[in-house]
Amino acid sequence: MKVKPYLICLLLFSILLSACASATPEPAATIAVAPASETASPVIPTSTEPAPPQPSEPGYHPLSTRTGIDDVDAVLAAVESGDPQQLRDLIRFTTVGCTKAVGLGGPPKCQDGEAEGTPVEVLPFLASEGYFLRAADVSNFPGVNVTGLYAVYKVSDSAYSEEAYPVGEYAVMFVGDENQPGIVIQIRDGVVRIDYLYSSAYLDETIQRDAAELILAP
Repeated sequence: MKVKPYLICLLLFSILLSACASATPEPAATIAVAPASETASPVIPTSTEPAPPQPSEPGYHPLSTRTGIDDVDAVLAAVESGDPQQLRDLIRFTTVGCTKAVGLGGPPKCQDGEAEGTPVEVLPFLASEGYFLRAADVSNFPGVNVTGLYAVYKVSDSAYSEEAYPVGEYAVMFVGDENQPGIVIQIRDGVVRIDYLYSSAYLDETIQRDAAELILAP
Protein backbone atom coordinates (compact mmCIF):
# COMPACT_ATOMS: atom_id res chain seq x y z
CA MET A 1 0.00 0.00 0.00
CA LYS A 2 1.28 3.42 -0.94
CA VAL A 3 1.55 5.96 1.92
CA LYS A 4 0.50 9.42 1.09
CA PRO A 5 3.12 12.13 1.46
CA TYR A 6 1.06 14.41 3.79
CA LEU A 7 0.68 11.55 6.24
CA ILE A 8 4.45 11.18 6.45
CA CYS A 9 4.82 14.90 7.15
CA LEU A 10 2.17 14.76 9.87
CA LEU A 11 3.93 11.79 11.50
CA LEU A 12 7.30 13.52 11.51
CA PHE A 13 5.80 16.69 13.02
CA SER A 14 4.19 14.69 15.83
CA ILE A 15 7.49 12.95 16.66
CA LEU A 16 9.34 16.26 16.65
CA LEU A 17 6.81 17.97 18.89
CA SER A 18 6.94 15.12 21.37
CA ALA A 19 10.74 15.29 21.54
CA CYS A 20 10.73 19.05 22.19
CA ALA A 21 8.16 18.69 24.92
CA SER A 22 10.22 16.06 26.72
CA ALA A 23 13.41 18.14 26.42
CA THR A 24 11.89 21.21 28.13
CA PRO A 25 13.23 21.16 31.70
CA GLU A 26 10.78 21.33 34.50
CA PRO A 27 11.11 24.48 36.57
CA ALA A 28 13.35 24.04 39.59
CA ALA A 29 11.66 24.01 42.91
CA THR A 30 11.99 27.29 44.77
CA ILE A 31 13.93 26.82 48.00
CA ALA A 32 12.92 29.30 50.67
CA VAL A 33 15.95 30.75 52.42
CA ALA A 34 15.30 32.19 55.79
CA PRO A 35 16.77 35.68 56.15
CA ALA A 36 19.78 35.96 58.36
CA SER A 37 18.77 37.03 61.81
CA GLU A 38 20.32 40.11 63.42
CA THR A 39 22.94 39.53 66.07
CA ALA A 40 21.17 39.32 69.41
CA SER A 41 22.30 41.64 72.14
CA PRO A 42 23.82 39.87 75.15
CA VAL A 43 21.43 39.38 78.02
CA ILE A 44 22.69 40.98 81.20
CA PRO A 45 21.25 39.18 84.19
CA THR A 46 19.63 41.31 86.81
CA SER A 47 21.30 40.95 90.17
CA THR A 48 19.11 39.36 92.80
CA GLU A 49 21.54 40.04 95.65
CA PRO A 50 20.06 42.09 98.49
CA ALA A 51 21.12 45.71 98.91
CA PRO A 52 24.00 46.23 101.33
CA PRO A 53 22.88 46.89 104.89
CA GLN A 54 22.60 50.49 105.95
CA PRO A 55 24.98 51.77 108.65
CA SER A 56 23.76 51.07 112.13
CA GLU A 57 22.69 53.82 114.45
CA PRO A 58 25.52 55.63 116.25
CA GLY A 59 26.45 54.09 119.59
CA TYR A 60 25.42 56.97 121.80
CA HIS A 61 22.42 58.73 123.31
CA PRO A 62 21.18 62.15 122.12
CA LEU A 63 22.33 65.20 124.06
CA SER A 64 18.70 65.86 124.97
CA THR A 65 18.78 62.80 127.28
CA ARG A 66 18.09 63.49 130.95
CA THR A 67 18.56 61.30 134.04
CA GLY A 68 16.37 62.89 136.73
CA ILE A 69 19.47 63.80 138.78
CA ASP A 70 19.57 67.59 139.06
CA ASP A 71 23.35 68.08 139.08
CA VAL A 72 23.79 65.73 136.12
CA ASP A 73 20.91 67.14 134.11
CA ALA A 74 22.19 70.70 134.58
CA VAL A 75 25.48 69.68 132.93
CA LEU A 76 23.65 67.82 130.16
CA ALA A 77 21.51 70.88 129.43
CA ALA A 78 24.54 73.18 129.39
CA VAL A 79 26.42 70.92 126.97
CA GLU A 80 23.36 70.50 124.74
CA SER A 81 22.95 74.28 124.51
CA GLY A 82 26.36 74.68 122.90
CA ASP A 83 26.83 77.87 124.95
CA PRO A 84 30.20 77.72 126.75
CA GLN A 85 29.02 80.23 129.34
CA GLN A 86 26.33 77.87 130.59
CA LEU A 87 29.00 75.26 131.29
CA ARG A 88 31.33 77.86 132.83
CA ASP A 89 28.59 78.82 135.27
CA LEU A 90 28.55 75.24 136.59
CA ILE A 91 32.28 75.02 137.35
CA ARG A 92 33.16 74.50 141.01
CA PHE A 93 36.79 75.46 141.32
CA THR A 94 39.21 73.56 143.52
CA THR A 95 41.44 75.58 145.85
CA VAL A 96 44.93 74.11 146.05
CA GLY A 97 48.42 75.42 146.84
CA CYS A 98 50.55 76.17 143.78
CA THR A 99 54.06 74.80 143.31
CA LYS A 100 57.32 76.06 141.90
CA ALA A 101 58.47 72.51 141.17
CA VAL A 102 59.71 72.00 137.63
CA GLY A 103 58.16 69.27 135.47
CA LEU A 104 54.82 67.93 134.43
CA GLY A 105 52.07 66.85 136.77
CA GLY A 106 51.48 67.80 140.36
CA PRO A 107 49.67 70.91 141.62
CA PRO A 108 49.25 74.00 139.46
CA LYS A 109 52.41 76.00 138.85
CA CYS A 110 52.90 79.24 140.71
CA GLN A 111 52.81 82.34 138.58
CA ASP A 112 55.05 85.37 138.91
CA GLY A 113 54.64 86.96 142.33
CA GLU A 114 53.11 83.84 143.90
CA ALA A 115 55.00 82.11 146.69
CA GLU A 116 55.21 78.33 146.94
CA GLY A 117 51.93 76.99 148.34
CA THR A 118 49.86 80.08 147.52
CA PRO A 119 46.21 78.95 147.33
CA VAL A 120 44.81 79.26 143.80
CA GLU A 121 41.41 78.39 142.35
CA VAL A 122 41.55 76.01 139.41
CA LEU A 123 39.54 73.58 137.30
CA PRO A 124 41.73 70.51 136.70
CA PHE A 125 41.89 68.69 133.40
CA LEU A 126 43.22 65.16 133.20
CA ALA A 127 44.57 63.75 129.93
CA SER A 128 47.95 62.17 129.16
CA GLU A 129 49.17 64.85 131.59
CA GLY A 130 47.26 67.06 133.97
CA TYR A 131 46.80 70.78 133.61
CA PHE A 132 44.63 73.49 135.12
CA LEU A 133 42.34 76.34 134.17
CA ARG A 134 42.56 79.18 136.65
CA ALA A 135 39.41 80.94 137.78
CA ALA A 136 40.83 84.22 136.45
CA ASP A 137 41.03 82.67 132.96
CA VAL A 138 37.65 80.92 132.92
CA SER A 139 36.33 83.27 130.22
CA ASN A 140 38.81 81.61 127.84
CA PHE A 141 37.28 78.18 128.38
CA PRO A 142 35.59 77.22 125.06
CA GLY A 143 33.35 74.50 126.48
CA VAL A 144 33.27 71.02 124.99
CA ASN A 145 32.55 69.89 121.45
CA VAL A 146 30.68 66.60 121.54
CA THR A 147 28.32 64.61 119.31
CA GLY A 148 26.42 62.53 121.82
CA LEU A 149 26.10 61.14 125.32
CA TYR A 150 27.78 57.77 125.85
CA ALA A 151 27.08 56.95 129.50
CA VAL A 152 26.34 58.32 132.95
CA TYR A 153 27.61 56.57 136.06
CA LYS A 154 28.17 56.94 139.76
CA VAL A 155 31.89 57.15 140.40
CA SER A 156 33.63 54.43 142.37
CA ASP A 157 35.71 55.25 145.44
CA SER A 158 38.64 53.55 143.72
CA ALA A 159 38.66 56.00 140.76
CA TYR A 160 41.78 58.14 140.49
CA SER A 161 41.62 61.21 142.71
CA GLU A 162 43.96 63.49 144.62
CA GLU A 163 43.83 66.95 146.16
CA ALA A 164 44.54 68.77 142.91
CA TYR A 165 42.40 66.39 140.83
CA PRO A 166 39.19 65.72 142.80
CA VAL A 167 36.84 63.10 141.45
CA GLY A 168 33.11 63.62 141.01
CA GLU A 169 30.20 61.86 142.64
CA TYR A 170 28.83 61.35 139.14
CA ALA A 171 30.52 61.25 135.77
CA VAL A 172 29.00 62.07 132.39
CA MET A 173 30.82 60.54 129.41
CA PHE A 174 30.41 62.17 126.02
CA VAL A 175 31.44 61.07 122.55
CA GLY A 176 33.67 63.61 120.84
CA ASP A 177 35.17 63.75 117.35
CA GLU A 178 37.95 61.58 115.88
CA ASN A 179 40.63 63.79 117.46
CA GLN A 180 38.97 63.70 120.88
CA PRO A 181 36.97 60.46 121.11
CA GLY A 182 35.81 60.81 124.69
CA ILE A 183 35.21 63.53 127.28
CA VAL A 184 34.27 62.79 130.88
CA ILE A 185 32.88 65.55 133.07
CA GLN A 186 33.22 64.83 136.78
CA ILE A 187 30.32 66.29 138.78
CA ARG A 188 30.06 67.03 142.49
CA ASP A 189 27.76 69.98 143.17
CA GLY A 190 29.02 71.30 139.84
CA VAL A 191 31.82 70.49 137.41
CA VAL A 192 34.96 69.63 139.39
CA ARG A 193 37.14 68.03 136.71
CA ILE A 194 37.21 67.25 132.99
CA ASP A 195 38.98 64.17 131.63
CA TYR A 196 39.95 63.70 127.99
CA LEU A 197 40.14 60.20 126.50
CA TYR A 198 42.31 59.96 123.39
CA SER A 199 41.03 56.59 122.17
CA SER A 200 37.49 55.27 121.75
CA ALA A 201 38.75 52.04 123.33
CA TYR A 202 39.09 53.93 126.62
CA LEU A 203 35.35 54.65 126.83
CA ASP A 204 34.32 51.18 128.00
CA GLU A 205 37.63 50.64 129.79
CA THR A 206 37.08 53.78 131.87
CA ILE A 207 33.54 52.72 132.74
CA GLN A 208 34.69 49.28 133.86
CA ARG A 209 37.41 50.82 135.99
CA ASP A 210 35.66 53.86 137.49
CA ALA A 211 31.92 53.15 137.57
CA ALA A 212 30.34 52.00 140.81
CA GLU A 213 26.86 52.08 139.27
CA LEU A 214 25.62 52.66 135.74
CA ILE A 215 22.85 55.27 135.61
CA LEU A 216 22.73 55.37 131.81
CA ALA A 217 24.41 52.45 130.03
CA PRO A 218 26.22 52.82 126.68
